[in-house]
Amino acid sequence: AVNMSLGLSLVARDSQILVCGPTVHRACGTNMYLNGFCFLLDQKLQKFQQFPEILPECTTHPTDIVFLIDGSGSVSNQDFERMKWFVSEVIKRLSGRNTRFALAQYSTGFTEHFDFNAPDPSNNVLGITQNRGMTYTATAIRKVVREIFIPRKGSRNGSTKILVVITDGQKNDQLQYWNVVPEAEQAGIIRYAIGVGNAFSTQRAREELNAIASEPDNEHVFAVHNFDALKGIQDQLQDKIFAIEGTQFQSSSSFQMEMSQEGFSALLTRDGPVLGAVGAFDWSGGLFLYQNSNRDSSFLNASSTTEEMKNAYLGYSSQAVLLNGRSGLVVGAPRYDYVGKVVLFEKTGLGMESRSETQGDICLMPQVGSYFGAALCSVDLDQDTDTDLVLVGAPMYYDAITGGRVYVCHFKQGRFHCTMTLKGEAGHVFSRFGASMAETGDITGDRWMDVAIGAPMENENVGALYIFGGKRTSINPKYLQRIEGLKFSGGFLYFGQAVSGGTDLTGDGLKDIAVGQKGRVLLLRTRPVLHVSVSIEFFPPLIPTSNFQCQEQESLRAEASMAKVCFTVAKAIQDKLGEISSDLYYTLALDHERTKIRATFSSKSVLTTNIQIGLENKCQNHPIELPICIEDTLTPVTLRLNFSLVGKPIAKAPTLQPILSKDSEKNHTALLHFEKNCGTDGKCEDHLEASFNFSGLDIVVVGLTGEFNVTASIQNHGEDSYSTTLGFFYPAGLSYRKVTLPQVSGALGMQAWGRAGTVSRWRDGGCLGIINGRELGTARVSNGTEWDGRRHPGPMVCSVCLEQCLFHFQVKNLRQRNVPISVTFQIPVKLKGIQVWNVSQVVSSQSGSVQFLPTQVQTMVERIELYNYLPAIIGSAIAGLVLLAVIAAVLYKVRQSCKGNLMRSEGGLNPDVGKVCKASEFGLIANRVDCGVWVCSP
Repeated sequence: AVNMSLGLSLVARDSQILVCGPTVHRACGTNMYLNGFCFLLDQKLQKFQQFPEILPECTTHPTDIVFLIDGSGSVSNQDFERMKWFVSEVIKRLSGRNTRFALAQYSTGFTEHFDFNAPDPSNNVLGITQNRGMTYTATAIRKVVREIFIPRKGSRNGSTKILVVITDGQKNDQLQYWNVVPEAEQAGIIRYAIGVGNAFSTQRAREELNAIASEPDNEHVFAVHNFDALKGIQDQLQDKIFAIEGTQFQSSSSFQMEMSQEGFSALLTRDGPVLGAVGAFDWSGGLFLYQNSNRDSSFLNASSTTEEMKNAYLGYSSQAVLLNGRSGLVVGAPRYDYVGKVVLFEKTGLGMESRSETQGDICLMPQVGSYFGAALCSVDLDQDTDTDLVLVGAPMYYDAITGGRVYVCHFKQGRFHCTMTLKGEAGHVFSRFGASMAETGDITGDRWMDVAIGAPMENENVGALYIFGGKRTSINPKYLQRIEGLKFSGGFLYFGQAVSGGTDLTGDGLKDIAVGQKGRVLLLRTRPVLHVSVSIEFFPPLIPTSNFQCQEQESLRAEASMAKVCFTVAKAIQDKLGEISSDLYYTLALDHERTKIRATFSSKSVLTTNIQIGLENKCQNHPIELPICIEDTLTPVTLRLNFSLVGKPIAKAPTLQPILSKDSEKNHTALLHFEKNCGTDGKCEDHLEASFNFSGLDIVVVGLTGEFNVTASIQNHGEDSYSTTLGFFYPAGLSYRKVTLPQVSGALGMQAWGRAGTVSRWRDGGCLGIINGRELGTARVSNGTEWDGRRHPGPMVCSVCLEQCLFHFQVKNLRQRNVPISVTFQIPVKLKGIQVWNVSQVVSSQSGSVQFLPTQVQTMVERIELYNYLPAIIGSAIAGLVLLAVIAAVLYKVRQSCKGNLMRSEGGLNPDVGKVCKASEFGLIANRVDCGVWVCSP
């Protein structure tokens, strides 16, 4: 066959290949039909079976057509000739398809010019003459039914009977249409009515044409203004008659298998080939099933009589599925209702039956014109033979970001549920993403099936291919790889128009992907995938106490531990490529989230190195040092590792390089703890004691004592104590100066508490708060879990007023416990023998328990001085008055001088010549202008 488009659909299963050409042209008379051939090939590409064996013969169903023309007197001679020419041309066009013709003319009478037995009917039309008379249309139709559509006149039993009535006006006979039309209906005659002239512009005349014609009226009635316009409906009438010619009148389909195009899509199932026939039954479509080596096919469709299925293209795409052990077919109809539909057929004891349909869930409703169902892909994620997903392509989907969509659909309770969509790279609105799809097998090494999706019109029709990774229950919405046609030389066009995968074509044990583009097929080989596991161990596993018990910033440079880092490389997918080598680059970082580093690798906290590694386990040792004395020994040292792998060319396949699997964890963290002196049970129980003195002072006199030191001592008589703090409380009469640590045998943090003050940094890991309060001096010590402090009485000297004053004292319990307390006020009555204090009365304003929230208040005093503006105001006023007097005097002198010159000019002086004013001592020159005014100018 010529121009059969062989290879438009191609599918392989085991050692067999099915290749189809769905555009086999076949002439039946003057008509051209489209069918298809598919060939089953063996491993040597030799044909050993063909589907179908032969194309069906041209339709032999007979058609009998009668033309009944109006020969009344209202038709002019010229118009009658045009009507004869029209009938002759229609007969010529419809000849050659087992069609017979008859012609009759009606007016007042009825004339049969030739019946179905007449030879050369198109020429016989041209020799008839016009009868003239009245228009007896109903009577003529009855005669045609009774006298021409009979076997004696050549009408064949079982033939399709068609009557074409041409009239130029309303009928004049008494017989009504309702008396004759039922006879024509009972005889199975299809009637066309052609009204010529302005007479049919009225509603009543149109109703007469509708009464003549078969239903529906819009399919069987033609109205033209004059006989010249008959040529304009010639093609329409021919198409309508051609649409029913050779078909069963009882069927509403114009075409059955004449335009079937079997092989538009193809499958090779365990039962046999399945061929999509998109053009069957007015392009509603369907499937041809060839089962059990039977060369006779059965036809499967959704419905050949449903109006909504017309032009649906069922069979445009198809996929085999297995649902709970039951085989089935998923078939796409991308033009159904202008949106598209997918139909599920399941195999039962009676054959294939339609079980479920989908146009997508409500939240994922496909777009009008998106071609939902143009491509299908069944996916078995876990390789248990049952179908887990069906991907439905809608390549014509359009929005402002991407072009094309792929819907991910699950089967739940026997129905489709499309819950997610896949998209290509943003910015390609005409990419046709989803035009082709294929399951590629597990090419990432994670045990889940992956898919390839083509976008053949990306990058201005160059095309691209996307790889999406599978997971336990679905497909990852983000693509793993995007392969552009631009990366290949040779001018690719429509790369990704077709794709096939899941087969090892190169013999290396890895699945390959075949990608079609215009005129060529590109084979993409899968790269070996390596899985890398990492382990980190420390020797010793704990940093010994001898390595970090030191004083202040003492330099240690002692090796605290050894980090053993091991990498194990293995193939994620077993192949036949033998030994594989790679370069592994890794970085180690100690305490990467801390500002002050506690441990290093030979003076560096970050170490970067690389090793060459094959399919093996390889370890590296890295010593860890403590550069200085460590204060924070409670938090472990963090060792963070990240790595990357670069594969080297493989000896058996130099063009391939291994790649790291996507599920290999590239970042790892290990913790190196400090050894603790906590006994055998591992739980530290300390025994802390704190004491302090005031540098030998018994009394502090405010205003007289310059400064004094508080010396505190903390001792631990138990096991190691962590997060130990020492707190001081002091009265408002004292102010903090500094803190020093004369002796430290471990990490120590100090804190002062109260109501108001400032905070200053004094040592990494500890801070000192300055708080003003009115309590006696106190101290407390804690290990971070519970307080074990004691309150000590402290002497205090306060300044007093020189007049009668009222002092208020408040006592607060700083702890959560209720303890009995007593308050003693020691008041200096005399200073240097002078009485300074006389206590007249002591009143307790409140007793009992009071709960409060301590607050801190800082008060800043800003001194504001008021500026006296009065001297400046007086001086400015005096200076302004003096300046005003000077200006007034000058203006007065000028005015007197100019006035004298003006008077002399009026006495006979030439007014056009400038003169010197009397006020020349001011340096002014007077000139006269046209307006007669003297202007003095310097």
